[in-house]
Amino acid sequence: MTKLVVLLLLSLLAYAAVAITEMQQREAQQCHLRKISTSKPSHRMRSQGGVTEIWDPEEDQFRCAGFAPMRDTIQTNSLSLPKFFPAPRLVYIEQGRGVMGVSYPGCPETYHEDQQFSRGQGQKGMSGDQHQKVHRIRRGDVVAVPAGAAHWCYNDGNEELISVSVLDLNNQANQLDQNLRVIFLSIFLRSSSNF
Repeated sequence: MTKLVVLLLLSLLAYAAVAITEMQQREAQQCHLRKISTSKPSHRMRSQGGVTEIWDPEEDQFRCAGFAPMRDTIQTNSLSLPKFFPAPRLVYIEQGRGVMGVSYPGCPETYHEDQQFSRGQGQKGMSGDQHQKVHRIRRGDVVAVPAGAAHWCYNDGNEELISVSVLDLNNQANQLDQNLRVIFLSIFLRSSSNF
């Protein structure tokens, strides 16, 4: 009787191992790309300051890589739509120059008064925003925006500011699922898409 139980357990273990191997092979075959191809953006959102273009993250080459590409084109003396992503983002500045602000998640912003005394006279100063960092950007720069950080960009140059970015949808910080979620902080879009 014990031999029969041991034999049954071994056969179940072998069956489970074969099933797991087959599942891994199917997943690997699904993401087996023969070549990478160029594609056009599937969504365009216009604003007064420029255009945001988003490629379909469900395309095989993007789904297999686990990222979602997008491109922002900002006119001179214009501000991009402030955005929030639950996934980390890597931004490459393709053309132009400007200023990029990143608001990091955390406590609500408070300004702290610094008490400085110099030669008997009281001087009060503001320490500034503790959760938002503003950076100068120009062509060739690469900026990493962490998951959960809201960010914006202002083009103060004399040509269009073009940035290309990818969002890492497979990142552990993207806690909901592996779908692209774009939250524009300044407008409400009525759309049937997942964005």
